[in-house]
Amino acid sequence: MAVIRKKRRAATIIEVVMAIVILSIALPPLISAFADAAHQSIHPSNAAIASFLATERMEEVIARRFRATDGYDAVTMPNFPNESPVAGFPGFDRTMLMLPVGNYKRVRVTVTWKGGANQIFVERLFAELD
Repeated sequence: MAVIRKKRRAATIIEVVMAIVILSIALPPLISAFADAAHQSIHPSNAAIASFLATERMEEVIARRFRATDGYDAVTMPNFPNESPVAGFPGFDRTMLMLPVGNYKRVRVTVTWKGGANQIFVERLFAELD
């Protein structure tokens, strides 16, 4: 009489243990990589906001410079105070630096975020045309 053996379709305990070992070694680096990618995806949006804030302040300076009632003499620090934090943008600080360079004024607008760890600046020279 012939004995008929059925094929087993279940996993053995050794296969289950090996799968657990392989997953426990491979998953932490993968999870860490995804966490880093998620964290880094925030940086470009913060840089875009900072760039907007720096450009906005520089445009205010340019507009004040070329306003008929103000002119070159209005490009001074008291007219453009530093902001810490910028109104409506918590976590972003905006500072101005104005230095005379010969017959020019060098204006630098710096925006920092993450407590000063990251920064963007816009710089421009203004001349007295009169």
